[in-house]
Amino acid sequence: MTALNQPFPRVATRFVEASDGVRLAVFERGNPSGPTVLCVHGFPDDHEVWDGVTSELASTMRVVTFDVRGSGASGHPNRIRDYRLDQLADDIGRVLDEVSPGRPVHLVGHDWGSVQAWHAATASAQRHHFASLTSISGPCLDHVPYWIRSRLAAGPAGWKDILGQWKSPIYMGFFQLPWIAPLACRLGLVDRTITLASRLETSSSDKATPSAAVSAHRARENRNALRIYTANLLPRLLRPQQRTTDLPVQVLAPRRDIFITPASQVDIGRWAADSRVHSVDGGHWIPLFNPTVVADLVRSFAREHAEETTESNGEPR
Repeated sequence: MTALNQPFPRVATRFVEASDGVRLAVFERGNPSGPTVLCVHGFPDDHEVWDGVTSELASTMRVVTFDVRGSGASGHPNRIRDYRLDQLADDIGRVLDEVSPGRPVHLVGHDWGSVQAWHAATASAQRHHFASLTSISGPCLDHVPYWIRSRLAAGPAGWKDILGQWKSPIYMGFFQLPWIAPLACRLGLVDRTITLASRLETSSSDKATPSAAVSAHRARENRNALRIYTANLLPRLLRPQQRTTDLPVQVLAPRRDIFITPASQVDIGRWAADSRVHSVDGGHWIPLFNPTVVADLVRSFAREHAEETTESNGEPR
């Protein structure tokens, strides 16, 4: 475990082999005697997007991050089927079997990392791994069609919520275009768009700067992870399952997220009975630009549900 006063590990502290042989690069930092939190990133990021949050949590929690397949130092498989959510959720379980065997962790996901986290948290075979779930800017894909139906039935107010998501079909559809989407990543066009979007999400009164030195070319470097869109969007949206969980769940909904609107991620009561929603100030990349608010809510949620990570003999896990 990396000591608290040392820099972030830029070399994986360990590698975990996935069920299909893909190697997953895992990074660990923080208080080894504290509760464990696992943070899962989305596209086009890698584990470094969590560095600011890790800094905030390191004194009291053990923080584990990993590069999702297709990104960073992990393996970059070429087959689309290798990026299906069942496999990605299994990757999360494999990592936890290595870093926290037999001890449930607090799961935190952002963007596609949140989609993966929801998928894992709603799988009965994975339930033992988790004490809580914090979801940021990424609903469960299987829940989206049910949300659309409920908003259609709600009349004009619901229709407005659906229209507010008009950007999602555009960029998600684009990211599924063979040859063209990878080329846009390779040429740096996606990275430039992300930079522009981050500026648009930042209000004129903000002086927000990234809390971590993430790569300015991460879409180019992690373009293999584009396959997550093709592997999952249409199959899940066309044949959704009613995925529920008894885990405590909190959703952090950034008010200025231009990619995933708050309305599309906060209707979770039917899927998680023990749930709450926090409207937070920030844009889509809030873990990068406002890590303090993320860390504070993760820490307090973990403390509230500390009994979920207590061994039968009463000692903390």
